[in-house]
Amino acid sequence: MRYLKGYSLLLVASLVACSKDSSTTTKVGNWIKRSEFEGVGRSAAASFVIDNKAYVGTGYDGENRLQDFWVFDVTLNQWTQKAPFPGVGRSGAVGMAIAGKGYIGTGYDGLNKLNDFYQYDPAANTWARKADFTGTARYGAVAFALNDKGYVATGYDGNWLKDNWRYDPAANAWTQVQSLTSGKRQDANVFVINNKAYLCMGIANGSYVSDFYSFDGTSETWTQLRAIDNVTDQSYDDDYNFKGSGAASFAMRGLGYVVSGTKSSLSSAVWEYNPGTDLWVQKTDFEGAARNGATGFSVKDRGFVVLGTSSSQPFDNMFEFDPTAEYNQYD
Repeated sequence: MRYLKGYSLLLVASLVACSKDSSTTTKVGNWIKRSEFEGVGRSAAASFVIDNKAYVGTGYDGENRLQDFWVFDVTLNQWTQKAPFPGVGRSGAVGMAIAGKGYIGTGYDGLNKLNDFYQYDPAANTWARKADFTGTARYGAVAFALNDKGYVATGYDGNWLKDNWRYDPAANAWTQVQSLTSGKRQDANVFVINNKAYLCMGIANGSYVSDFYSFDGTSETWTQLRAIDNVTDQSYDDDYNFKGSGAASFAMRGLGYVVSGTKSSLSSAVWEYNPGTDLWVQKTDFEGAARNGATGFSVKDRGFVVLGTSSSQPFDNMFEFDPTAEYNQYD
């Protein structure tokens, strides 16, 4: 059985099987502070990665929904401002990259749920409006790209959702494809490994969702995987429960990661998913302040978490995670 850090008060007892004093518990992985985001701190931003550069924009700074847009060069460890997002400022939008272009759409402007959709050309540093998202206007959805097609799924439109829509950039058209078989949710997490998208976490009806799915980009079908609260499943040696929402996520080196977020209270926990075993392993806790609505991305097989908020405090700091390194509290 895996034991979690006893000092971690951010994970309440109902969310863990058992605990153990941190002096006898060792987790693998190291967080390293990187260049702060050069715009204002914020949460619920949208992002995508193109040609080994991460693009991040929009979001909510506690007072305003934003339109500014930035690119991070991992080699230079530097942020540069780009052409602003042309739609109304928003939070809770989705972002994805398809065939060398970036896309941002949906979200919430403080009054309205949105369904507009825009393409970003990194070579020209220009935006173009595309066909509106055909599903209901929403925020808190997830987006991912497989086989040069984009997908937008789940979210909140006044009700919690589990539908899934495919965007074809060549046709500039949306088509509804298979919905999740269960587990409506908003503020979920998604990461992509080997032509499959993995969707977990989120909240609906006042409860955190435990259902965990993969979506195959070839068959366009969902497969239900082991739930993320399998503390009563006796068919495995390990058990865990980390249901929550608003975490950051990314994939690198063939593994998926979810970081921080809200699990009844803010959590610093980091979990690593292996699609070959359908099992999760807890890694070294996130070294920044625990936060909700942070943004995760991977570039050159390096994983990053940036932005987010704790209560009314938005953050602009960024950290890189090395999942195999020994923990070093001084870097």
